[in-house]
Amino acid sequence: MPTSPKIYHGNSTPLPDKELAALIDAHPKPSSISHYSYGTAGFRYEASLLPCVFVRMGIFTALRSASLGGEEVGAMITASHNPEPDNGMKLADSHGGMLDAEWEKHAVSLANAPTSKQALELIHTLSDYATGHHRSTIVDGKLPKMVVHIGWDTRSHSPPLAALVIRAARAMGATVIDHGEVSTPMLHHFVMHANGHLLPSIIPQRCNESGYYEIMAMSYAALLRTGAVSGGKRLPSTSNLVIDGACGIGALKIEKFLRIFAKLRAEGCTVGLPRLHTVNFPGDGPLNENCGAEFVQKQQLPPKLYTESAGDVSKQYMTSFDGDADRVVFHYEDGTGKFHLLDGDKIAVLVSSFIQEELRCIDAEGKAVKCGVVQTAYANGSSTLYLKNVVKTNVVIAKTGVKFVHAAAHHHFDVGVYFEANGHGTVLFGPKFYDFIAAADARLRGTPRHNRANIALRRLRILPALVNQSVGDAMSDMMLVDAILFLRGWDLSTWSKLYSDMPSKQAKVKVVDRTVISTNDNETAATAPEALQTALQSAMDAMASQESSGNGPKPRCFVRPSGTEDAVRVYAEANSQKGADSLASEAMVLIHKLCGGVGAPPQPLITNRL
Repeated sequence: MPTSPKIYHGNSTPLPDKELAALIDAHPKPSSISHYSYGTAGFRYEASLLPCVFVRMGIFTALRSASLGGEEVGAMITASHNPEPDNGMKLADSHGGMLDAEWEKHAVSLANAPTSKQALELIHTLSDYATGHHRSTIVDGKLPKMVVHIGWDTRSHSPPLAALVIRAARAMGATVIDHGEVSTPMLHHFVMHANGHLLPSIIPQRCNESGYYEIMAMSYAALLRTGAVSGGKRLPSTSNLVIDGACGIGALKIEKFLRIFAKLRAEGCTVGLPRLHTVNFPGDGPLNENCGAEFVQKQQLPPKLYTESAGDVSKQYMTSFDGDADRVVFHYEDGTGKFHLLDGDKIAVLVSSFIQEELRCIDAEGKAVKCGVVQTAYANGSSTLYLKNVVKTNVVIAKTGVKFVHAAAHHHFDVGVYFEANGHGTVLFGPKFYDFIAAADARLRGTPRHNRANIALRRLRILPALVNQSVGDAMSDMMLVDAILFLRGWDLSTWSKLYSDMPSKQAKVKVVDRTVISTNDNETAATAPEALQTALQSAMDAMASQESSGNGPKPRCFVRPSGTEDAVRVYAEANSQKGADSLASEAMVLIHKLCGGVGAPPQPLITNRL
């Protein structure tokens, strides 16, 4: 069973400056690093470059908790879908989501302080902020209460890096809760549930690993049971779900989750439960290499199955996690052996259409709760058209990155669905949704239980507990998708046929300085260099004239500077793969010419999935 976390109790009293300086000086900034950047989900570098950052972020997380008056925060040691030699850190704020944008700036400043003296100046500034805002809670000149949750993935260098974070947080007098080896969404769940006063009352509070499995499994089983009175059907092609764990933490956690499944079966809760078969465990193969959600989605190829017993698994119903289990995509092979991918765009369509269908069973006019989907510029044009024209939902385009789409979903909608094409996403339920559920419960009380509105109410009430609202969660999202397919009596083939993706191509061009290119807020158009967008638009117009799309989506292309390297990323889609390749190639040549490309001009791209 899951092990209990190790708790190091703190006294809110930092070590003297001399000792903090010695701790910082013992892990200097590498000469090869000019500036540490906090990307869309935290710091991420080759592992040997990170001790400096991790010591300072241990101190920082303690101060962030102090600034919130003792609300609990978290640090997850992982490099997600990156290769095994890399590592990184994702910081969780007290609501369980990403670190506040203003405090992200403080984290970057502390990570890049040139000396321990300058680092201590920043530490004192943040300490003064915390004490100034929470004087009533301070005793004997101490800092406010500080609680930091720590977790790490399966990389061999994660435990020693985690030890640095723990040591530094304790040096500030923080209480540290060490959860050990967990997935990223689990760590975010622990933080969200630890701050119970921020948790909606409809969600049971479960702060540990066993509670994480329990709340998810029970919600999942309850959602499946609603199909008993509405035609839910488990098709033979979805009776066995094969999970590619990317040779990472997700595979280990699925195996623990299976014990909850066994308990459900023993108690007779077997309605609709599929059989789960996990492949690609840690040690079976290299982490994220030729397997996992990142590889499957980017390459549009099936994962390599490293597990020796995987040779005979069915490929009719498969899903792939990424290395820290916060992304998921689905895929299958048809009767001819052809590979089919159902990415985050397809998940967004399935989930949003299901939620809106259930809401309209209670509110036929659909006015009580504002629903919508947040996409990025990487979303396939066909999915956007389907959401607008068939699902008839609101669509907002946000800047690429979890923190941007999450914020947009929270800001624009009462029920906001977001899934990036790479499979990272979740559903956010706002206050108006919970008010709607309470009002519907009062109105429908006493009506027949099998009434369709009552069934919809039960389903909608379950969702906030099943869905991990703090961050994308491969396990939670997998079960949500599976439950919807069961309730609709669908398999992956039926789901896949909702719409056909436009062929697309992604590429990148190395440049001397990526800052020479800038884009508009949602990255759909370049704003500098001035000539670039004009040239890209001409290329798109020319492709549109070559390919007649009628009322369908038009060819499009956008470019954006990389967040981690001096390179410019390219995305193109058209009505044929040849057209997408051609449009991407033309964009690469333009970038090389106008943005200071490195080396020889790019060669024409040709997609080859053989």
